[in-house]
Amino acid sequence: MLGSNVRPPIIPLDTLREHIAQTVAGAKAYDVPQVCVRLGIQKAIDPGDEQEAYSSKRLYVRRRILTWDEAALFDLAARVLREYPSEDLADTFSEMTVHAEHRVSQLVRRDVLRALNPFPFLFGDLPLIESLQEIFGVSAIQDDTFGLLGNASLHAQIVQHCLRNDDWSHEELLTQCGALTCSQARFFALLAKLLHPLTRRNAEQTELAAAIGNALKRDGFTMRQTSVESGYAIYGVVRAQAGVAGAMKNLIFASTGEKPELVFRDALNNDVEITKHVDKVLVFDRPLPSSGLLLWTDLRDWYAELRGVSDTESAKELFLRLRQSVIGASSPGEFALFQVYYQRYRKELGERLPALIPQVYLHYDPYTRRKRGDEQFLARQRMDFLLMLDQGVRIVIEIDGRHHYAVEDTKAPERYIANAQRYAEMMVEDRRLRLMGYEVYRFGGHEFLDVDLKQRKVGPKAQLCVTEFFDRLLSKHGVR
Repeated sequence: MLGSNVRPPIIPLDTLREHIAQTVAGAKAYDVPQVCVRLGIQKAIDPGDEQEAYSSKRLYVRRRILTWDEAALFDLAARVLREYPSEDLADTFSEMTVHAEHRVSQLVRRDVLRALNPFPFLFGDLPLIESLQEIFGVSAIQDDTFGLLGNASLHAQIVQHCLRNDDWSHEELLTQCGALTCSQARFFALLAKLLHPLTRRNAEQTELAAAIGNALKRDGFTMRQTSVESGYAIYGVVRAQAGVAGAMKNLIFASTGEKPELVFRDALNNDVEITKHVDKVLVFDRPLPSSGLLLWTDLRDWYAELRGVSDTESAKELFLRLRQSVIGASSPGEFALFQVYYQRYRKELGERLPALIPQVYLHYDPYTRRKRGDEQFLARQRMDFLLMLDQGVRIVIEIDGRHHYAVEDTKAPERYIANAQRYAEMMVEDRRLRLMGYEVYRFGGHEFLDVDLKQRKVGPKAQLCVTEFFDRLLSKHGVR
C-alpha cells in the first residue's frame, strides 16, 4: 500500500511537554499546584509551590514533567485534554498517537483539494468563514478588527477573493487556510464536514465522497459511511484495507439463558426484532461516534440510563452482568479473556478502554426452517467477543473448544472424534467474516488449562497468553 511509505511527523517530546505546560497554565496561578496534584503531575503541594507558580505557571508545570518518558506524557496529555480543551495539545497528541503510523501525504492532500474544485459551493449553504474557523481554528482566520494588517490578513483575503469576488478555487482557499500542513485530525475533520448532510446530501454527497476516496486510496485511506443521522449518511475517513463498511446496527449481546430468536422486520434497512428471549440479552441501541469506536464508558453510560442508576453503580452492575454471561458459557478460555482484559486494561487505559463485548449475536438463527415458517430469519452467527475500534475496525475473538472441530463418540461419550465437516464449517465462516472486513483471531481451548472456572481463577500461563495477545493487538491499532 502506498500509504506505508509516508513518513510520520517527527514531533519532539519536548513539544508535547510544552503544550501540556501551556494548557495547564491556563488555570489561575493559585490553582496550578492543586491542579498538578489532581492530574498526577505531583503527589502533594510543598511549601513555596504557590509562589513558584505565581512566577511562571508554564515553567512550574514544565519542571515537574521534564524527565517524564513518552508513555507517561501520553497518559498525562489524555488526562489534561479531558479537563482542559486545547487545540494545540490535541493536535500534537493526535499526531503522535492516533495518526502516528498511517499518514496522508501532502501530494495526496493536494489531489483531494483539487477534487473539490468542480463543486459549486464548498460548504453548501453554511457560512464560509465560520465553517473554516470551525476546522482550522478561530485564531487562524481571525478578523483584523483594528485594521493593523489591512488586506494582508487571511480573513480579509477570504472576503476579497471568495465572498466579494470568486477568483480563488476551493483548492487555493483551503491551501491558504493550511489544509496541506495542518494536523491529520483537522484534515480528516475538514473532509467529514464537506460530506456532512448539513453541507450536501444525496447524489452530490455520494459523488464527492467517491472523488475524495479515489484520491485518498493512494495512501491507504478512503471515505466511508460510518453512521446515520436522521436517515442521512454520515461519512468519515477510514483505512481502506481494514474495517467493516456501514454503520453498526443490531448489537445484541451477553446472553444469560436461552438463545434469542431474531427476525428481519425490514430487510432493506437491516432492522432486526427479537421475538423471543429478549429478557436474556442486552441490546445496545445508541449510534456510534463517526470513528466507529465503542468504549467501555459508552456502554457504561448507556447502561446507567437503561437502569436509571449512577455511572459508578452502572459500571459495577454492567461488569457483573457481562461476567455472568461469560461464566454461563462454561468456557475457561472465554472467562480468562474477559477477566484478564478488564482487570489489566481498565487500569491502564481508563476512559480510553475499548469495550470487549461478549457473546455478540449479529446473524443468528437457532430455530429450524420448519419452526420459523415463512419468517425471514438471520443466518447463523454468534461471536465469542467483539471489539469495535477506530475507523470501522471490527475484531472478532473466538475460543475453540472441541466442539469446533470434533464430535462426541457415540460409543464413548467422554471421547471426541475429529470431524472434517465441523472444521470446514468453521473455516467457511471465518472467510466470510474476513471478506466482510472483520479481523478474526482464534484461541485453542488447550491454551487455558490452568483456568479454574469454578473457583474463578486464571492461572499464570493463561494470564500471560491473554496479556501478550492484547498488548500486541492494541499496539497494532494505536490504542494507548
